[in-house]
Amino acid sequence: MNLKKIQAMPFAPFRRESMERWRVTVKEPVVDGERMLVVDFLENTACVSYKRETPSFRIVCGKKSGEVKGITHEGKVQQKVLDSFRRFTGEYAMISPREEEALRRFLKAEKTGNHQLDNLCKWVEQTRQKMKKRSMEERGELMDEDYRLCPEALPEGMIDYIRREVLPEDRVIIYKKGNVQGTCSVCGRKVHVIGRRFVQGARVNCPNCGARVSCVLEDGCAFAANYIENVVAVQKGTDGKTVFFRQWLLRRDHTARWEHIEDFLQETVRYAIRGAKTAKWQKQGKWNYYMKTERYSLDDWTRWSDNRIYDGGYYFYTGGIETALQGTAMQYADLEGYLEEKRHNRNPIYFLEYHAKYPVIEFLWKAGYRNIVHNRIFGMDRENRNAILWERKKLKECFRFPLRILKLMPPEEWSLNDIQRVNDLWERYGEKITDTEIRLVLESKVDIQLWSRATAYASVGKILKYIQKQTEKRKEENPDRRNVSKDESARIYRDYLRECEQLHFDLHDREILFPKDLTAAHNRTMEQVKFERNKADQEKFQKAVEKLEKFAWSEGEFFIRPAREQMELTAEGKALHHCVGGYIGDMAEEKTAIFFLRKVSEPDKPFYTLELQKKRVIQCRTEHNASYDRNPDVKNFVDMWMEKVVKKGRKKKAKEAAA
Repeated sequence: MNLKKIQAMPFAPFRRESMERWRVTVKEPVVDGERMLVVDFLENTACVSYKRETPSFRIVCGKKSGEVKGITHEGKVQQKVLDSFRRFTGEYAMISPREEEALRRFLKAEKTGNHQLDNLCKWVEQTRQKMKKRSMEERGELMDEDYRLCPEALPEGMIDYIRREVLPEDRVIIYKKGNVQGTCSVCGRKVHVIGRRFVQGARVNCPNCGARVSCVLEDGCAFAANYIENVVAVQKGTDGKTVFFRQWLLRRDHTARWEHIEDFLQETVRYAIRGAKTAKWQKQGKWNYYMKTERYSLDDWTRWSDNRIYDGGYYFYTGGIETALQGTAMQYADLEGYLEEKRHNRNPIYFLEYHAKYPVIEFLWKAGYRNIVHNRIFGMDRENRNAILWERKKLKECFRFPLRILKLMPPEEWSLNDIQRVNDLWERYGEKITDTEIRLVLESKVDIQLWSRATAYASVGKILKYIQKQTEKRKEENPDRRNVSKDESARIYRDYLRECEQLHFDLHDREILFPKDLTAAHNRTMEQVKFERNKADQEKFQKAVEKLEKFAWSEGEFFIRPAREQMELTAEGKALHHCVGGYIGDMAEEKTAIFFLRKVSEPDKPFYTLELQKKRVIQCRTEHNASYDRNPDVKNFVDMWMEKVVKKGRKKKAKEAAA
């Protein structure tokens, strides 16, 4: 759909003193041989006293191309226009009979009570769904109905696995209200306690078999009251291409007999992988509030926009997994080795998914960089998420620095944070930094951004050695503090260097670059910078005020003058409860001008505050940001001031320039 011609069509805003909020106009231009429907929604500015997210907007419909687009009043194509249009069915709009008939012809619909706008909303929503489906097919995404490709039968051997591995780990007593009777999941017998009571969460010995168990109130809010655990298995889809990870909730058999385990399995999630594409469907929803989880069943399998895998506890049944993964990028994953990993959280579905999405995961794992893989699955943050080029196919292509640097540490010691540190070093210094210096940076674990400023005056080794020495000194001086770290010392050092540069100190002098007491030196420079800044800001502010004095004026019961001191702005904002105190810097930089409008009878009492930019009134407000429009006397005074003083000054300059 070519929108250039339609984007160039102007909007026709209107203002009418009536209750009609919108005016709808309809045009039918022909673009590239296709007749389009262009519907403009023009907002009545007289009815709006606040800024809306979507003022006047345009809907463009193409029946032949099967597309619909939203255009803002600024001419930008944006999805949010169509999102907000959903809510338009309840709005009243003015539309002519001719344009209403044009809508009806395009939509081929009967007459309605809302001038065809409700039918237009339905058409737009249906077309968007078709566009979404078409786009997904073009990208090779899994479709909403692909959950039907999942086998319905239970994986072979899973019932035996549950009986052998899952049930023996369920060691609880489900007790009834009254706290003396319950059923033990270990021996399956009803038990009765004498002389004491069962307490939720307490660990006790079963009165019958003696097994150590946890107490859980029957039908209580605890998960174990109604469920044992989640169980996940892998199966190949009926199309032979899609791999499904199926998740069941094993509901509790309150008799503890478990004669037909399949009757207590409730399938809740289907997670699918085809190639590098993923999708998730759910048959159950959850609502979490006040440390409690309410579960509710869905009518049918529902496509979930959030594709994240449940990373809590679940049993992973590996029976038949080789067959399910055969012929996919996941077939070479070392799943057995991953499940045996110690000291790490484990999520086998994520592990296999990343093998499908990022081939480099397999090479990293087999080369011994397992911490990096674990970080990718569980430990990424905004700072290191792009440390590795995950989409690359080869190991040497996914790092931003030469592979020789990886030999500076054993593979098992590398983490994503370390990779990002080296990336920062390499981007900043390249071949200028030695491998020895890189090793020192990796061993220190100090954030590079905190000390890189000092490399203009000293070597990396000397800087890190100094930070380490200052950290030890601060620990000796503050033995009770636990948060004395090298990063904290480096942060102080960064601020100290910045202040030294602002004060024009000679950092090539070792006494200044590496002071014996960093904390004390930082305190001194901080106070000096503060003094110099205040002095300079005050001078700039006063120069700005001098230029504004020519606009001071008095007429009748009011007068106006510029703010003359920084403290005046702060006091004005505090008295009138608005934010003018934050304009000190902008006024000193002459980006804006602040004036005080006051009564002649009360010259020292804050009344209205006015902001002037390029000889235009930006705002004029009194207490709690109330506008001057609400006070006719003040409005007339400001208009007269603008005409007689502010704009007159502009005309005078123009005459002088002409002369």
